[in-house]
Amino acid sequence: MKKVLYEELLPEELVQRVQEMPVAYLPLGTLEWHGPHMPLGADGIQSKELFVRVAEKVGGVVLPMLFMGPDRIFHDGGKAFYGMDINTEGALHTYCVQQLKGSAYWMEKELFQEYLRSIFAQLSRVGIRIVVGHGHGPSINAFTEMEEEAKEKYGLRILTAWTFAKDERLKYQSDHAGANETSIVMAVRPELVDFGQVKDDESNLIGIAGRHPVKESSEAFGNELLEYTIKTLAAGIEEEYKAIKER
Repeated sequence: MKKVLYEELLPEELVQRVQEMPVAYLPLGTLEWHGPHMPLGADGIQSKELFVRVAEKVGGVVLPMLFMGPDRIFHDGGKAFYGMDINTEGALHTYCVQQLKGSAYWMEKELFQEYLRSIFAQLSRVGIRIVVGHGHGPSINAFTEMEEEAKEKYGLRILTAWTFAKDERLKYQSDHAGANETSIVMAVRPELVDFGQVKDDESNLIGIAGRHPVKESSEAFGNELLEYTIKTLAAGIEEEYKAIKER
């Protein structure tokens, strides 16, 4: 199988990959804080690793990871709080503090979607027919909101890792640095998960939503999530492309 990462392809190889399977995979990453035990960029790392495996199975090209995206924002005392700065229902701790210094990723939704329009236009020009985006939750939502526009203006079918997933337990990246996402990173990049960074009293487990990442995560569960998503997404892409060719 030829290399599938966009940054590793020469222009003529890129054209060949598109001709083989006109699918582009867009990791919707950020540099958002994902708790003390996970790396910055965790949401994009998970989606990129998934996409490489799917592309190896059915073809297509994996695009460079985005590192900015939209999120909710709250202004107080001259400071901007966004994303997991702000406590939400289901989070492990109550807080409203700025994230780890360097965890900067926020972009206005309208600007983000304008950026996506430029990406869609360029992908359409080289013959891409399907774009799969996944990663940061608010970025996924902004991406899928453009489904009809992408179809009408650029002739693109928009998919995510959730499009064909029926099993709620196995939805890929369905929490925030909780047992789901932590297990995925344990499966794809185990060297990037360090539970030793979690304090004994767990006071630094902020930015966590979902089941407990230390007590309930496992590499086995991460591999189960990964395998289920590869299977359902790959099958879905093949069916979508078959329908496109028939039209």
